[in-house]
Amino acid sequence: MILLLALFRSLFASADPTRIEWQRDTLRLIQENGFYGRIVREASGTLLCCFEWRGQIWIKPSEDEGCSWRDAIQVSHYEHGNAANPELLQLLNGTILCFYNERPGDGIHPFQIAFCASQDGGQSWSHREVLYTADTVGENGCWEPAAIQLPEGEIQVFFANENPYRSSAEQEITLIRGDPDAKSWKEPQRISFRPGYRDGMPVPVILQDGKGIAVAIEDNGLCGAFKPVILHTSRSVNWNQPFIDGDSVHRWSALKSAPAADIYAGAPYLRQMPSGETLLSFQIQDENRSQRQMTVYVGDSEARNFDGGSFPFDLPGDVPCQWGSLFVKDERTVTVLATTCIAGVPGLWSIDGTLVKTPKERFEQDSEE
Repeated sequence: MILLLALFRSLFASADPTRIEWQRDTLRLIQENGFYGRIVREASGTLLCCFEWRGQIWIKPSEDEGCSWRDAIQVSHYEHGNAANPELLQLLNGTILCFYNERPGDGIHPFQIAFCASQDGGQSWSHREVLYTADTVGENGCWEPAAIQLPEGEIQVFFANENPYRSSAEQEITLIRGDPDAKSWKEPQRISFRPGYRDGMPVPVILQDGKGIAVAIEDNGLCGAFKPVILHTSRSVNWNQPFIDGDSVHRWSALKSAPAADIYAGAPYLRQMPSGETLLSFQIQDENRSQRQMTVYVGDSEARNFDGGSFPFDLPGDVPCQWGSLFVKDERTVTVLATTCIAGVPGLWSIDGTLVKTPKERFEQDSEE
């Protein structure tokens, strides 16, 4: 019997990777003309979706797993330009934080990373607090915050940052660390920088089973145009053990087979399923597409070897589908959000996908039973 199991495992070793089946009947419009959407599940079970709309940050709740969405609630506005790049984080104490990017248009006020807090499940929001201030011109700005909270309580906010490189086009990934209640914050520190290039759009995930912290970024220093890359630390990260660039942070190409150097593959987003698989989305533009379109790949429990890419929205190559994100809805379901145009309606759209086991996985599970 042991020899038989070994034979079947060998036969299935080259099987197709775990894949996602997209459920077309779950396609939903969350917000017409909405942009850059992200979802979290609030402590009561309600889904909250934040997004850009009319140059400001808004949020919508759903009490039926995203089948319908209630009226939009304004989170924050910015009188000197746009409030952009919203990202939600539910804290261990129940508070919901919405991080975002202030983008001035007057050449006078600075680009900033800010956040607002809600104590009532997203119904009302505090006045914004500023975490980081960059320059007054976009070439030296700061962008795209995303955050995690460690089990011990520390909050970690990652963002792309051009501010330290005012005489070049370089960009780094910056980290700011806060206490469990988001009341006090450490000084910003660089965690990733490739001289001469632009690390950007970080999305962190705490990997299961103590496998460290993975951060998906876009990197144009790896292979020509932007490609998805994983930054990783396996160390226990706390106040007394800061990230040290080149020491505790390691970098690898996310994809099992990287696209050609001239193919753009940027704006990554990373999540992990309860069953251990990691999911990576990004937007790609190649010889088959005149516009950038969102695709989703499946990786292993260490955020490596992403493969089996698919297109959730199944659009023609001349229809843009961008600035996507992933929300893990349940054990096998992931919700994808992207800004695109479907049936003539532009806006923030969502669709659900189900993680499907390969023949190898099904055989091993049946053998164990």
